[in-house]
Amino acid sequence: KMGKRTLAMVVYEPAAAAATSQQGAAKPARPSADPGAVVPHDVEPISAVPLNSIAPPWLRQAPAPAAIHPEEPARLRTHILPALGLREDLPVHFIDRKRVTGTDLDAHQNRFRVPSDGVLRRLRPILTPGELDSANLLHDPAPKPRRQPEPVPLLQSVEGEHQEQRKKRKGKVHGGLPVRLVDLAAGSSGELLLSRWESSSGTIVKGEGYMDFVRRCSFKEQDVVDIWAFKQREFRLFGKKMFDESDLHLLIVKAKSDGTQQQSRPE
Repeated sequence: KMGKRTLAMVVYEPAAAAATSQQGAAKPARPSADPGAVVPHDVEPISAVPLNSIAPPWLRQAPAPAAIHPEEPARLRTHILPALGLREDLPVHFIDRKRVTGTDLDAHQNRFRVPSDGVLRRLRPILTPGELDSANLLHDPAPKPRRQPEPVPLLQSVEGEHQEQRKKRKGKVHGGLPVRLVDLAAGSSGELLLSRWESSSGTIVKGEGYMDFVRRCSFKEQDVVDIWAFKQREFRLFGKKMFDESDLHLLIVKAKSDGTQQQSRPE
């Protein structure tokens, strides 16, 4: 038979623990022979967090990416702005950084996509309500409810597919805000249009002459580029026009591997 073991209650008492520490005792006090005695014992308090207060890994938020604060492109105010006929002290705003994709260079797509986060956070604040309306950026698009397709007869289904294909080939007509793309090698493009598509909520630059501009550009697929925006406003002094209104300009600068911009070649 196994004998019964008598347990003694051990209570942590800060005063007794402090006294024991001052006397230099190396070993904690042992329980007395009396089974029912309450013995002070130097017990270190446990620091713990309840399990239900720790979020599971799939609910923990990933750390926010570091903010990008690139320097203004080289020779921006001494060369680029004067070459465009704009004032040298024009406010220039960093919009976003992106990687050039194959669709940005595809002749069938014929458009350049601007990152949505940069458009919403940094491009929209510098445009007027009228300009935002032209670019379809004045109001956020309402989410579209999902509809379950209704069964249709086979003949109607085939005819509907043919009509849908004809619509896709024709495409949807969109307006836009006049904009000019600028590249260190290609210079300025002709007048293009900036618009947000309702179907994908993506903001793009499109228009006739876009592919001619892209073929002259210094960037290619997979290059990382920084996008800067500037627009000269009309300014009058005592009724005299000092500066003309300009289109919105988007300067695309290829970034180096260390995050700095590529320097333009001297002429």
